[in-house]
Amino acid sequence: MPVDDKKKNQSDIANSLTIVLALKDRVPFTIRWMHYANSMHFPFKILIADGGTDERVPEIFSKKLNFPNLSYEYIRYPFDQTYTHFYTKLADALAHVETPFAVMADNDDFFVVDGLLRSVEFLRNHPDYSSCRGIIAGVRIRPNTKYGEFSYAYGDKKDISFAKMIYMPGSTLNDTASERVKDQFSCYRTNWYDVFRIEQLRENYRILRDLDTKDLILAQNIPMLLGYVVGKVYRGNFYYLVRQWDGPGSSDKTENREKGDHFDRMLLETWSADFKAFANAIASAISQKDGIPFDDAYRIVKKSYREFMAPAIIDCLSAQRQLSIASSLSRGIIEKLGTTGYLLRRQYLFIKRVITDQPKLLRFIPGHRLAASDNGIKLIYDFLTTPFESINK
Repeated sequence: MPVDDKKKNQSDIANSLTIVLALKDRVPFTIRWMHYANSMHFPFKILIADGGTDERVPEIFSKKLNFPNLSYEYIRYPFDQTYTHFYTKLADALAHVETPFAVMADNDDFFVVDGLLRSVEFLRNHPDYSSCRGIIAGVRIRPNTKYGEFSYAYGDKKDISFAKMIYMPGSTLNDTASERVKDQFSCYRTNWYDVFRIEQLRENYRILRDLDTKDLILAQNIPMLLGYVVGKVYRGNFYYLVRQWDGPGSSDKTENREKGDHFDRMLLETWSADFKAFANAIASAISQKDGIPFDDAYRIVKKSYREFMAPAIIDCLSAQRQLSIASSLSRGIIEKLGTTGYLLRRQYLFIKRVITDQPKLLRFIPGHRLAASDNGIKLIYDFLTTPFESINK
């Protein structure tokens, strides 16, 4: 293809995608995300859905000259006080998208431009696929106090490390919706960050909004599983996105602190109603797509979810058992030593952290090593180690 035709084709692909950036404060991350997109000359449309309270954010976005290389629209929503507000915000934001493709983003995500272009192009050429993305890497930034409120957003070269891949690889190529859903439950591969056709993404989040699920795990799985129902899912062997790992303000971490582990959540009063609505929604979609009875589809969802959650529940119960034994041993030791209840509690909390709060075992490597092997990663690495000038003003 001649160079001019190739550029025209890439421009056409870029103009068909909107990035929906969902915000809830964390202003340093928002500023960093926009400066990254601006420095990369993102050729895509950007729709910013702000559910935060920080008044600096609308002020920043009101000045288009702050980000001259971007085409964006900013919408201020009521505060994301509950998940109901959050789901409503996402559903409404997607209704404003005018392009045939869209992708959801958080302000700690770094998209690789070429990865987005390749994903859109794949979907345009493969109508039987519902979504597409490449490899998602992880970045960890060791907080550096010299950057003030941006200490979690930027770092020196020694502060940056990467994980080559943080989610399971592999495409989902089964011919039926029921088989694709069973495959997803048996080997979890998130499509939350995939490029989707806008009609499907709108429908997914409309259903999520209407169900108003209180359990975050079930809620996250609703749009993901609906995506698997609609069609096959492709995973390309190219870098697509780098997500910041262990950053502050994680909704998952907040949820875990407030509601406990997987087993704790299933004991909440709202969980049974949430699960019934979740299973009904996914089973209805499978029944319609595959042309099978609803009851058969419902049994598939229940059985698959049970197999999916069983290892996590076993881990939770095992950890609690270990915690009980370790706590009893600690109490016996402290009683013999004659120390105080304060020390007993400190010992108990330490054991609990070790047993029940272990992070996922990801291997992070020095940033320069992964950056040397991929240009998209190198651009992110260079950006994170070179803060924009206004940070120190």
